[in-house]
Amino acid sequence: MKRFKLDNRTLALLNAQVNLSETFNHTLRHSTTRKPLLFTLTVERGPDETAFCVAMGSQRHSVTLPNGKKTHLQLADFIEEIANGPTDITAAEPPPLHADRRYGNFTQEQREQVFNLVRTGGFLELNMGFELPICVAMHRGNTRTGVTALMSIGVKQPRTKCFTVAGDDVYIYEKMSESINHLAAMATPAAHAA
Repeated sequence: MKRFKLDNRTLALLNAQVNLSETFNHTLRHSTTRKPLLFTLTVERGPDETAFCVAMGSQRHSVTLPNGKKTHLQLADFIEEIANGPTDITAAEPPPLHADRRYGNFTQEQREQVFNLVRTGGFLELNMGFELPICVAMHRGNTRTGVTALMSIGVKQPRTKCFTVAGDDVYIYEKMSESINHLAAMATPAAHAA
């Protein structure tokens, strides 16, 4: 488990800072105790690759990465590995790297689960690559061909959607899929959406 994590604000800043040649100060926070860990990032941008130097306390670590759209995510993985130590490869499921994450990945299996939910009603949790799943609850009445749906993602400041839609199962499924994709787009961190 990662003890120190970069927040979405820092990821967004790194996205801009990898394109500059400058020195920047950042703070990592412990995931449970919120204890700060300060580090300095020095960036030297070149035409094809960029050199980064991360200074945490008395330690200095450097890496050179090729310029690209995911450079800031690769740098984020490098910084978190410095702060947390090397990843335990014997763990059952190692945490995903920032550069490898795919947010809003609505798989065919999940689509089938949503279609079955439309037909019967009930509750479903969709794991679409976010830290928390998208929770979908659906009430289906017997007297009319419609559903009331409630979707949410998050705990402290959840993003929610609630609506009623009537029609046949295929039409309701299309509206549910559209709404799930919209909620996933809203929940995607800004640093990954670009």
